[in-house]
Amino acid sequence: MSETSDPRQASTFDIDIHTLLPADSPRFALDQEHVRALAESEAEFPPILVHRATLRVVDGMHRVKAAELRNSDTIGARWFEGDEQAAFLLAVEANTRHGLPLSSAERKQAALRILGSHPHWSDRSIAERTGWSATGVGALRRAIADPQARPGVRVGRDGRVRPSTTAQGRRMAAEVIKENPEASLREIARRAGISVGTARDVRNRLAEGRPAVPDGRRPEGPDAVADTAAGPAGAEEDRDGRRGASDLARRITLFDGLRNDPSLRLSESGRLVLQRLHAQLRTTEEWKRLAPTIPLHGRSAVADILSACADDLKGMARELRCIEDSLAG
Repeated sequence: MSETSDPRQASTFDIDIHTLLPADSPRFALDQEHVRALAESEAEFPPILVHRATLRVVDGMHRVKAAELRNSDTIGARWFEGDEQAAFLLAVEANTRHGLPLSSAERKQAALRILGSHPHWSDRSIAERTGWSATGVGALRRAIADPQARPGVRVGRDGRVRPSTTAQGRRMAAEVIKENPEASLREIARRAGISVGTARDVRNRLAEGRPAVPDGRRPEGPDAVADTAAGPAGAEEDRDGRRGASDLARRITLFDGLRNDPSLRLSESGRLVLQRLHAQLRTTEEWKRLAPTIPLHGRSAVADILSACADDLKGMARELRCIEDSLAG
């Protein structure tokens, strides 16, 4: 809350719930009974909070799911204008202040992530935001400390604070995987403040019964490349994330324009086109959540199928552009 203006002062508007992305939340899972109870109530929902840059829900996923059960297409919302770290901090604070209380494991995981992104914050400050005790935060800080690491932290070119070595991030990633084995690589990387490649290496090492942090000073696997050639850890990933958010915002803007086109909205075939496009917009996020659950022996086949489907979609896109060019000519 202190890192940006108070979003409670922002104006309220209605947003299409189908354009929203899942929350980057400290919760491991939604309480479906609570969702049903909200849906069955006659109360009007308070506005949810949405991260404007990514369209991720910051606070209010239970309300979004309840609105879907009510067959509503829109829900009241307010924009949050901060960066992704500030959005997560606000999500933690919001879930600590109201609604269903976070579990002990969820509060511990939130504290771990904040320790990674804000290691200069005091134990008491992190405890106040997460509902985890200051003593517990101090124990977590000591547990992830690397005795061989250089002291202090590193601030990347993107302004994000990261540990000076990947050892701390690897330990945090191991904690994330332990608490939520089905977490995606990108989620693990984001919560631990490491690259996706390092997150993958940590998960593979744990699956093989090896420690998350390699022995010796020289990093193994993805770390060697990330630390020596890629500049600040996660910089390339941050660029990809910003590019992805920008592309998603453009796609949603284009879809909103089509959705308001009477020639599509008022015809059966047009409505079918809109339905397929809407489903396609959500497909990538769904695959990100499903990918970690696919058995290792089946991942190559799934990748081949997805690649073939992507080729088919690109081919259809080329055909549509060719038709448009021929009509324009």
